[in-house]
Amino acid sequence: MLIPQEKISEIINVSDIVDIISESVILKKSGRNYFGLCPFHSEKSPSFSVSPEKQIFHCFGCSAGGNVFSFLMRHHGLSFPEAVKMAARRYNIQVETGQVSPERQKQLALREGLFRLNNQVMEHYCGLLSNSPKADMARKYMKDRGITSETIEQFSLGFAQESWDDMVSFFRRMKLSRSLAEQSGLVLAREQKAGYYDRFRNRIIFPIVDISMQVAGFGGRVMDDAMPKYLNSPETPVYSKGRMLYGLHAAKQYCRQADCVYIVEGYFDFLSLFQNGVRNTVASLGTALTSDHVRLLKGYASRAVLVFDSDDAGINAAKRSIATFVTEGLDVRILVLPRGQDPDSFVTSFGAQEFQGVADEAMSVIDFLTETAVTKFGSSVEGRISILDEMKGHLASVEDSAARSLYVRELAQRLGIDEAAVLEKVRDTVAGLKTGRRMPADIEGGRSPSQDGGDAGLESYRRERQMLAMLLQYSDVRAEARNRCLLDYFYCERFRRIGAIVIGFEEHEGSLAADLMAVLENDGDRELVASLAMMDGGQSDKVLDKSIFLMKRIVKVRNRNENTLANQIRRAEQGGDSQLPLDLLKKRQAEIRQLHGYE
Repeated sequence: MLIPQEKISEIINVSDIVDIISESVILKKSGRNYFGLCPFHSEKSPSFSVSPEKQIFHCFGCSAGGNVFSFLMRHHGLSFPEAVKMAARRYNIQVETGQVSPERQKQLALREGLFRLNNQVMEHYCGLLSNSPKADMARKYMKDRGITSETIEQFSLGFAQESWDDMVSFFRRMKLSRSLAEQSGLVLAREQKAGYYDRFRNRIIFPIVDISMQVAGFGGRVMDDAMPKYLNSPETPVYSKGRMLYGLHAAKQYCRQADCVYIVEGYFDFLSLFQNGVRNTVASLGTALTSDHVRLLKGYASRAVLVFDSDDAGINAAKRSIATFVTEGLDVRILVLPRGQDPDSFVTSFGAQEFQGVADEAMSVIDFLTETAVTKFGSSVEGRISILDEMKGHLASVEDSAARSLYVRELAQRLGIDEAAVLEKVRDTVAGLKTGRRMPADIEGGRSPSQDGGDAGLESYRRERQMLAMLLQYSDVRAEARNRCLLDYFYCERFRRIGAIVIGFEEHEGSLAADLMAVLENDGDRELVASLAMMDGGQSDKVLDKSIFLMKRIVKVRNRNENTLANQIRRAEQGGDSQLPLDLLKKRQAEIRQLHGYE
């Protein structure tokens, strides 16, 4: 689907990037821009900037950048046409499409086909739960669990009957292609003979809806002691369990209001809490919480509370998740419910107010880890030594030295060990972490521009980069550069290529940077433009004079370098040295190649 450029520009001009990104990232205004924690890399101090004036975003930490479409693509895992259509739907803009390559059209058609199919399957399962005589036990089970008809309707709960071919027959009636049926993950190929059988049988069905309100997959739960208790859709082109959380589409506004999110393990845990008024809740999908999960949640709350079951499995699941939250810089607490209770049973028995009361007493990470270590090793001398060995690494990972000092004191008092001895152990661990820490990716094994191209190359690169930033931001600078044919004097091929597109925008309304990103072909170019567009151009009344000086310098240096080499080659030829001109030519080619290398 090829979307006309004028339609893309219309959507960019109508949309508000701050509003759209604010749905996924908590932004605070600072000066002319908005800042928040980057959803694309781990950080604890905001370096993610959004410009309402230029309608672009840029992260000064990981260099991610782009316009509203770039954000939707990267954050939601969408293709460009899908991102355009998602933004268009928000502003009630009709998008007419043309043709793209057959391969790309096939990929887009598959995703759209799976979303459409999943919606039909959801309606089928809902119909069975509501109307099928075979679902009597399922309806009784839901009633016994305290799930109301309103909750069943709101979350489109369904039932997969005890049949090996109900979904197979449903697909057959739809005349669904074999390829789409297989890629849906709802049926599996038989091993011993031809044909397929249903993945979900005799289970309560929970449609998994993404935050763009599309049915991405399904979860199923048995109503007895059969195993596995929970079964989810496999990974498909539209469903990734490492990037989705059950119920987030319904809970996100409540998470934002409370600035807190409760994370539970099971579907019924979520439904019971939500139904009882604890609506800032999400559930994991039978997998460990990932960095993508945490980054997603950071867009809706600055604090998270893990509410896992109080048994050993729940405790271990909470311990496994802690490192991810700490790494991603999201404040996390751990709520340990009374033994034998899970979130569903607790809120059903005691109500939302009592749940909120115990949630307010949720433990910090260090307190929780200390308690679990004490339970594990006991209070003997050997046990206390083992507790200290286990806790020293956790304490060393606390970056705030004041907080670390307080935790050290508390642990020393708890274990009855001299504080200096605990502190020494932690300091040794901190030193070891610093020694073994790898260099940042942009330094380790890398080379600086001056190493690759020499001082002259570095200066040319800096001037051309500065010039490109000015071209992006000022129309009168673009006009002057066009008149002087400035790009002919650029060494950097990448800057010349992007500059040619920029100069092509003669009279332009709205954000040039945002529109430019819609025509650039790769993420690297879009990130470069976002970075340059965020640069401070200085006082507008002096920009043209500054740019003219810079243009003259670029032209002068290019002419001087070429004239110098040309004169050297000519003198060498007149001296009859046939080898020297070739060497000089190679030198000239090498210099140009080095300068072009800054891409």
